[in-house]
Amino acid sequence: MLSDLSYRSYRARKQCNLAITAFIAMTLFCGSAFGEDWVTLFNGKSFDGWKASRDNTQFAIDDGVILGTSSSQTQFLHTVETYGDFELELEVKLHDTDLNSGVQIRTALTRSNANGQSRDTIHGPQVDLGKSPGHSGHLFNQGNGAWITPKEDWTRNELMTNGQWNKLRVLAVGPRIQTWINDKPVADVTDNQTYAEYPEGVIALQVHGVKKSPEQARHVSFRSIRVQRLESAK
Repeated sequence: MLSDLSYRSYRARKQCNLAITAFIAMTLFCGSAFGEDWVTLFNGKSFDGWKASRDNTQFAIDDGVILGTSSSQTQFLHTVETYGDFELELEVKLHDTDLNSGVQIRTALTRSNANGQSRDTIHGPQVDLGKSPGHSGHLFNQGNGAWITPKEDWTRNELMTNGQWNKLRVLAVGPRIQTWINDKPVADVTDNQTYAEYPEGVIALQVHGVKKSPEQARHVSFRSIRVQRLESAK
């Protein structure tokens, strides 16, 4: 048994260690970002808070999930609100392995031409989603024809389970974007140039265009979509 003196010494050391641990944890948290409450973006019943790009009709609600149906053009369903720093979680299922999809983040809805005229077009960072093995979870610059994930890190993975529901997590804080597929880390990219061009924008769901007849349409589903706005510590 410990003597009274030894016990008091043990208790003092333990309390000191706990205080140090708490201080380190607080320091690490404050060095990243503070989170607001999680907000559900899709309630399974309506498209409140969402809008189709170019007023397309390629998205519908089917048995409580968002169902995207392919057409000859790539189409999007985007949030009405914009987001800067945030954490996003959702589940996605590619019903057909020959259909590519993705989730846009901090994305712009219009672009001006050389004459200064504005036209509707989706462009900005996208988390790629496709068949396994593939490049799911890596970052593509939609509308700009280039990958944001550096080529040396653009490796194929088998994290998506074909034909099943898969979990996507995205953490965007400043110029750093991190992604996870089924809780496994994929991309971790800090790109100041992309952030300067796209510091804030909509979140959008993509159904990629395919050259098939309507009878051969391809499908992708989304559900359990929620977001948490983050505020960087001062």
